[in-house]
Amino acid sequence: MLKKVLVRIGVPVLALLLFAGVLYLFGGMQPPSAAARTVYAVEVAAGRQPAVEARFTIPIPGCVCHTDDPVLQVQHWVRRMSECGGCHSRG
Repeated sequence: MLKKVLVRIGVPVLALLLFAGVLYLFGGMQPPSAAARTVYAVEVAAGRQPAVEARFTIPIPGCVCHTDDPVLQVQHWVRRMSECGGCHSRG
Protein backbone atom coordinates (compact mmCIF):
# COMPACT_ATOMS: atom_id res chain seq x y z
CA MET A 1 0.00 0.00 0.00
CA LEU A 2 2.73 2.48 0.98
CA LYS A 3 4.73 1.51 -2.10
CA LYS A 4 1.76 2.33 -4.39
CA VAL A 5 1.30 5.71 -2.74
CA LEU A 6 4.99 6.54 -3.07
CA VAL A 7 4.97 5.52 -6.74
CA ARG A 8 1.86 7.61 -7.43
CA ILE A 9 3.49 10.62 -5.84
CA GLY A 10 7.05 9.95 -7.00
CA VAL A 11 6.38 9.50 -10.71
CA PRO A 12 4.67 12.91 -11.18
CA VAL A 13 7.31 14.62 -9.02
CA LEU A 14 10.11 13.08 -11.10
CA ALA A 15 8.32 14.06 -14.32
CA LEU A 16 8.02 17.66 -13.09
CA LEU A 17 11.68 17.74 -12.11
CA LEU A 18 12.67 16.41 -15.52
CA PHE A 19 10.47 18.99 -17.25
CA ALA A 20 11.96 21.80 -15.12
CA GLY A 21 15.46 20.58 -15.94
CA VAL A 22 14.76 20.56 -19.67
CA LEU A 23 13.35 24.09 -19.48
CA TYR A 24 16.35 25.26 -17.48
CA LEU A 25 18.78 23.80 -20.02
CA PHE A 26 16.89 24.66 -23.23
CA GLY A 27 14.21 27.21 -22.29
CA GLY A 28 14.56 30.80 -23.37
CA MET A 29 12.70 34.01 -23.84
CA GLN A 30 10.00 34.67 -26.37
CA PRO A 31 11.12 36.28 -29.63
CA PRO A 32 11.57 40.05 -29.48
CA SER A 33 9.19 42.33 -31.34
CA ALA A 34 9.47 42.78 -35.08
CA ALA A 35 10.53 46.38 -34.48
CA ALA A 36 13.44 45.29 -32.27
CA ARG A 37 14.54 42.71 -34.84
CA THR A 38 14.38 45.34 -37.58
CA VAL A 39 16.51 47.77 -35.58
CA TYR A 40 19.02 45.01 -34.93
CA ALA A 41 19.08 44.01 -38.60
CA VAL A 42 19.97 47.61 -39.50
CA GLU A 43 22.79 47.55 -36.92
CA VAL A 44 24.11 44.27 -38.36
CA ALA A 45 23.93 45.59 -41.91
CA ALA A 46 25.89 48.69 -40.84
CA GLY A 47 28.53 46.47 -39.23
CA ARG A 48 27.96 47.85 -35.72
CA GLN A 49 26.65 44.58 -34.25
CA PRO A 50 27.46 40.93 -34.98
CA ALA A 51 24.81 38.66 -36.44
CA VAL A 52 23.05 36.52 -33.85
CA GLU A 53 23.58 32.78 -34.23
CA ALA A 54 20.32 30.84 -34.00
CA ARG A 55 20.16 28.18 -31.27
CA PHE A 56 17.56 25.68 -30.21
CA THR A 57 15.53 27.18 -27.39
CA ILE A 58 12.06 26.44 -26.08
CA PRO A 59 10.20 29.78 -25.82
CA ILE A 60 8.73 30.17 -22.34
CA PRO A 61 5.52 32.23 -22.25
CA GLY A 62 6.06 35.47 -20.37
CA CYS A 63 9.85 35.20 -20.46
CA VAL A 64 11.05 38.43 -22.06
CA CYS A 65 14.07 40.69 -21.93
CA HIS A 66 13.13 43.59 -19.66
CA THR A 67 15.29 46.21 -21.35
CA ASP A 68 14.10 48.79 -23.86
CA ASP A 69 17.32 48.35 -25.85
CA PRO A 70 16.47 46.42 -29.04
CA VAL A 71 20.09 45.30 -29.39
CA LEU A 72 20.07 43.57 -26.02
CA GLN A 73 16.61 42.12 -26.68
CA VAL A 74 17.80 40.39 -29.85
CA GLN A 75 21.13 39.32 -28.36
CA HIS A 76 19.41 37.83 -25.30
CA TRP A 77 16.79 36.10 -27.44
CA VAL A 78 19.12 33.16 -28.12
CA ARG A 79 20.17 32.73 -24.49
CA ARG A 80 18.86 29.88 -22.42
CA MET A 81 17.60 30.15 -18.86
CA SER A 82 20.78 28.55 -17.59
CA GLU A 83 22.68 31.54 -19.00
CA CYS A 84 20.44 34.28 -17.60
CA GLY A 85 22.21 34.50 -14.26
CA GLY A 86 24.85 36.81 -15.74
CA CYS A 87 22.31 39.65 -15.86
CA HIS A 88 19.68 38.64 -13.33
CA SER A 89 21.96 37.83 -10.39
CA ARG A 90 23.29 41.38 -10.19
CA GLY A 91 22.07 43.37 -7.20
